Amino acid sequence: MDTHVATQELVKTRHIPASPEAVFAAWVEPERIKAWWGPHGMTTPEAEVDLRPGGIHRTLMRDAEGREYPNLMAVDAVEAPRRLVLRVLGESCCPLVGAVGTTTFAPEGEGTRLDVRWTHPTPAMRATHLELGFERAWNETLDRLTAHVLQTPAICPGAIPHAPEHGWLHRMIGSWTFEGECMGPDGQVMHSSGTERVTSLGGFWVVGENEGEMPGGGHARWTIALGYDARAQRFRGNFIGSMMPHMFVYEGTLSEDGRSLLLDTTGPAMSGEGTARYRDIVTLEDDDTRLIASEVEGPDGAMARFMTARYRRVA
Repeated sequence: MDTHVATQELVKTRHIPASPEAVFAAWVEPERIKAWWGPHGMTTPEAEVDLRPGGIHRTLMRDAEGREYPNLMAVDAVEAPRRLVLRVLGESCCPLVGAVGTTTFAPEGEGTRLDVRWTHPTPAMRATHLELGFERAWNETLDRLTAHVLQTPAICPGAIPHAPEHGWLHRMIGSWTFEGECMGPDGQVMHSSGTERVTSLGGFWVVGENEGEMPGGGHARWTIALGYDARAQRFRGNFIGSMMPHMFVYEGTLSEDGRSLLLDTTGPAMSGEGTARYRDIVTLEDDDTRLIASEVEGPDGAMARFMTARYRRVA
């Protein structure tokens, strides 16, 4: 890794199924900024943008207790709708004066690759930004952005808008390779590998199409679909594969830290008799790596891990 990147930059990347024009507009139009700016629990009652070099990008965030967080940034460069460069000014609430945020909006298929790159004057300021919660705050903020730009006119009666949780699921959009390990019936470790392509379905669902070698040998294909039911405040989904006739139906929630999706389901017991309770845990380790772990309930009611797979982004 480039030393400058490692010591002075922080980067977040998101693959959003909306045009660069739509994503850029959400970033610079004040009324749209108010709808999504900031992490979970924050509102943005005020936003002002003077979109020209030398102009300003100002927001006022407010938390659930009513505390306010003003942010004032100078517009250093703008190339609509592909690039926006903002610099933190002294009137902002955070101790990041002089940090520069460069956001690029690149066409990617029918959507956008969004890169948010923060360059800090010193390594110490980069460390401060991390300590302030850069990873979680920007992940949650971009989840809200994704949900905002996915909004479409309701076609189905009773449909409700996209939620930030749909944005969380869309962090997985893209192409991946994976390598997995599974505990065999005699205690031996068996390996698997393959590829996955995750796409968006209407912004309400993400669909992962997988293909690869099964633990112990044999080629297989499988599909997983995940969505979020905002009324029930639960994630829903299913898993089907060429290796079995059973459909696993998921219901789940996010972990407290927002990094993992806990999906509960039932399926055929490994003994071959009756059913068992299973849990799949999807952990987003960073923008380009995620871990899937599968657990099964034992006779004592405890969950035992029997399979893991690490996915790495290739596009």
